Amino acid sequence: MGHPAGRPPTSSSSTAGSLSRAAPGHPVTHWEWHARFPELAQFLGGWFSQDMPDEFDDHDAAVDDYVTGTHPQLVARLVGEVSELLALDLDESDAALAVAELGMEVDPPARYSPGAWLALVAERLQSPHADRGPGAAR
Repeated sequence: MGHPAGRPPTSSSSTAGSLSRAAPGHPVTHWEWHARFPELAQFLGGWFSQDMPDEFDDHDAAVDDYVTGTHPQLVARLVGEVSELLALDLDESDAALAVAELGMEVDPPARYSPGAWLALVAERLQSPHADRGPGAAR
């Protein structure tokens, strides 16, 4: 029988029970951030640019606008990308750099660090939105 997904073993002495996958490192360049987190870049760059305070009353209103105008599958993708970013276990300065690389040009709400705010957004977006977004069940 072949190896999972057609992958060869990591070394000739490995056995199927001892195979492990190394965690990928965090992105470094602007391109790497956008390639790894495309929907998060769309969300942060599109809804949290420097124009956000002119377009929305607050961060919650911007999140609501994203959810209302975005297909539920893309919202689910965003939640997954936020979870993946948070799993990188970045310190707060690296989390601030990450959201800036991904297009966020405004600070998170005053009481939140970038990582804490993203965790709150992901939690909020995980709740069912069956009546929201184009293509959602009505």
